[in-house]
Amino acid sequence: MTLNKLLLLTTLACAWQDASANCKYYVAHQQNPIIIDIPPTLSIPRDTPNNTTIYESNTVTFYGNSSLACTNIFLIGVKNNLGTGSPTSDIFPISNSGLAWQWVKEKEVMKGFGSATRNPGGYGFNGTTHSLRLLKIAPLKGNITIPAGDIGYYQMGTIQPLAMRISKSVSIVAQSCETPDIKVEMGQYDLGVFSDIGDTSKATAFNILLNNCPSGINKVMYSLAPNPTTPAWDAGQGIIELNKTSTAKGIALQILDGNQTPLELNKDHVFSDYTSTGGNFRIPLSARYYRTLPASSGGKFDLGVRPGTANSEVSFVMSYL
Repeated sequence: MTLNKLLLLTTLACAWQDASANCKYYVAHQQNPIIIDIPPTLSIPRDTPNNTTIYESNTVTFYGNSSLACTNIFLIGVKNNLGTGSPTSDIFPISNSGLAWQWVKEKEVMKGFGSATRNPGGYGFNGTTHSLRLLKIAPLKGNITIPAGDIGYYQMGTIQPLAMRISKSVSIVAQSCETPDIKVEMGQYDLGVFSDIGDTSKATAFNILLNNCPSGINKVMYSLAPNPTTPAWDAGQGIIELNKTSTAKGIALQILDGNQTPLELNKDHVFSDYTSTGGNFRIPLSARYYRTLPASSGGKFDLGVRPGTANSEVSFVMSYL
């Protein structure tokens, strides 16, 4: 007896029907826009957290001839005309600007094309409500312009019955003040001023300048950050080391606020004199030299303390809210 193997090959047909098939507009119907009016300029603070809504338009109720009918199951979702899109996401990047947009339809944030399906039948949009939401999703790439026109489409199968349209171009301006670098001339001091640890020189006043601040910034904060070449000697007391090219020894630099109180480093400090109307401002600070070595028997003649050049650098970081 010979036993032969019977190989059964079975092809399973998927119940899914081609999303590209059999969707058509009704007679005299076509794509129509949802027209959104946005102010020509939007200003946002540079340090606005990612995934923050920076603008949401008024709700627009649509009336127009954009109805269609489909005979097969079909895909739906939003197509991004300004960048990439994903069926799993409801956030649509605006190129690589750091901004994105969302389509809110009937109070629901719509996802990308392919996120859902609809059954065969007729569909229309009269009386539906729509709005546009703009978000910051990454560091802003300078000032940004969103051109007038269609930023995306609501797609059903192969048909795009609705367009999300901006009526005029929009400039997105990252709010900030102009903050020039500062060079502080500390002057010359006799080493005898620094007889023991903690002795300081006379404080030299200087200002952080905030020039041409735009209106609309509600709060300004600043912090001082030590650099890798001039690390903190005591961050809580605002003391940073001299840089490596300095020849003085046993001396550091201390930063003080406008009340002559040591300014803690790496901490946000509110500038209380700022006003939201904008303009030019000054943040008053001071700097002084600070002896970091204790005296032994020689006081100012300690071997660890030496005269010479005494230079340092610190970065100031501005935050706008």
